[in-house]
Amino acid sequence: MAATTYLSQPASITIGGVQLSDQCSAISFTLGQNPLTSTAFGDGGERMVGGLQTVDGTITLYAEYGAGSVEATLAAEIGQGDTAIVVRKDAGAPSASNPEWTISDTMIANYPVSYTVGELQVFEISFTGGTWVRDVT
Repeated sequence: MAATTYLSQPASITIGGVQLSDQCSAISFTLGQNPLTSTAFGDGGERMVGGLQTVDGTITLYAEYGAGSVEATLAAEIGQGDTAIVVRKDAGAPSASNPEWTISDTMIANYPVSYTVGELQVFEISFTGGTWVRDVT
């Protein structure tokens, strides 16, 4: 069976409507649903169904300061609980080979700021909660 290998480099990453893919060095997210038991009398084992959607993720962004910058964007989203994050694999319209994930109403609770001698400054932020949609149309 033939396999296709892809360069791990999304074409588009927006946070709160601001395009930040040129300042992003890493993103990872786990999307799913809480498992709920639907086991009934007479079942031979536990049965499960999907409950509420789950979202957990991290983003690493190079520090940039000023109006419309990485830092300003993050500062505006901290603690809001309504942040939208959109990730698309390649440029162009979403399709089966170019999925786009939209995470809505997620929480960025904080953003740690640190400085290290001789290194580029980065913001490593986490987000959790909200809903998600995978668009392949």
